[in-house]
Amino acid sequence: MRQTKTAQTILFGILFLFFLQALSDFIESIYAFGLLVTAFTIQVASIVLLFTPLVLLFFRKPPRRFVLLGLVYVALLGRLLEPLLDPGGKLVACGVSVGAFMLVFPILLGANDKVRGWGLAGGLTLAVVASIFLRTANSGLDLSESGMFQIIAWALALTAALLAWRADFPAYTASESGSASGTRVTGLAIGLAAVILTIYFAFASPTVIARWTGYSYFAIVAVLVVTFTLFALLLASGRLSQWLTRRFVLGWNLLFVLSMVLTILPHQIAFPSERTAYPLDAPGVSPLAILPLLLMLIFSPVLMIDFMLLVRALSAERPSMRQLGGSFVLAALFLLVIIFFHVFTSIYDYAPVVGPLFRDRFWLVYLLAGLGVVLPLLLVRPETFNAEAPQVAAPFTTVAVGSLALLSLGVLYLKSSAPLASPSSEGLKVMTYNIQQGYDKIGDKNLDGQLAVIRSVNPDLLGLQESDIARLANGNADAVRYFADNLGMYSYYGPTTTTGTFGIALLSRYPIQNPRTFFMYSTGEQTAAIYAEIAAQGKTYQAFVT
Repeated sequence: MRQTKTAQTILFGILFLFFLQALSDFIESIYAFGLLVTAFTIQVASIVLLFTPLVLLFFRKPPRRFVLLGLVYVALLGRLLEPLLDPGGKLVACGVSVGAFMLVFPILLGANDKVRGWGLAGGLTLAVVASIFLRTANSGLDLSESGMFQIIAWALALTAALLAWRADFPAYTASESGSASGTRVTGLAIGLAAVILTIYFAFASPTVIARWTGYSYFAIVAVLVVTFTLFALLLASGRLSQWLTRRFVLGWNLLFVLSMVLTILPHQIAFPSERTAYPLDAPGVSPLAILPLLLMLIFSPVLMIDFMLLVRALSAERPSMRQLGGSFVLAALFLLVIIFFHVFTSIYDYAPVVGPLFRDRFWLVYLLAGLGVVLPLLLVRPETFNAEAPQVAAPFTTVAVGSLALLSLGVLYLKSSAPLASPSSEGLKVMTYNIQQGYDKIGDKNLDGQLAVIRSVNPDLLGLQESDIARLANGNADAVRYFADNLGMYSYYGPTTTTGTFGIALLSRYPIQNPRTFFMYSTGEQTAAIYAEIAAQGKTYQAFVT
């Protein structure tokens, strides 16, 4: 049965969303086991699931439709089950889901002659904005993985399963002789991996960007969702295809990568090695530093254009199954290496030889990811840039993306209301809590359990340690935002995630005045402290967190 453009966009949107979620949970689960120094063999074995495209090396012809359909269902089911399982089961479930997706995508993307990438660009845009909504609706955590709201994921999975069953997957026209250029196919596959990686690193969860910079989360989300809505409108109108010359696309990408690096650099600190340089105040940031941030957010839809062009170029090469398998294995290796580099920026002290190379070089990881997108575009043949009528579901794509954007702004506005303080009438109750990056003793992320502990104490002031979980090793969640929103407290995040510390934060039922962060001398992992003033009950208290 022929599938409509709307059905294609919905199907691809759900598949991309589930892949981003499963990949995030997979890396988080591996890190959790490493954090608790348990089951190292499970870690090693689970990483192999990223390299399932190796299976394609044994195929001379494309798998039959029922095999592809089965892989789609396995990927969806793994993502649905993983929030319900213990840490070991979660690791296996999300790993199997990622592994199935890593097999599905080479086959689908390599054969997508009919869609020619435009439908994929619309689906990926829908997935990113849906991820933003699900994160903002739950204060930085994915709403579809939380309690009763998991029904959202089940409804999406059922929709995708039905659409996949009815889909007429494009006929694969691979060259059995492998006449396609292996170098070109590999480069294009790495480019596709780099696009997904860049989205996963930051844009699918904008709280990450807010914690890089300390700028308004509401403003960042607003600019991002409005930008993607305008992009969806241009995509559906067909006007965008007229501008896609090689020079225009490469220029757009270079500006995006440059603005991304310049967004991070002002918040990066090169820590001196001399003991006498400490305590070291966090340096001030110029008001002009907001400009590259705005440009990065406005330029970010170029990732969707890149994905479309890379898919079209890959399909035009007509690679054999074996070439696809080998190329996507190398793409998975690139993805894994850059993820490790990102993790090293905070655990450099625990990764001898390689780790210290990434201390104070948070920006470098994003430059490498950006180059992983830009350089493969040089392999795209000139004719691939030629204008053609986009195969996009219009006006569905615009309406869906715009609706999710409005919902994101609505829930964020409601959560951004001023805290309703109910302070103690006498004295201040102070609590300090090392939340171990949100994990409990068995390695399960348990922010709700930690929230219950905090509520049982009912402090006026709360100091948190190991609270910098707004990074990929911890699923790009945000414990400080989650606690502050649910407790109705003011918050100060302390050192930004670009500094490589393990995170400290201050929450208060009274307004936090004159907060600042300073760093102390350390021979291993970088340590920091927060100083702030709390005006309460006619007195001014000085609060420190370290």
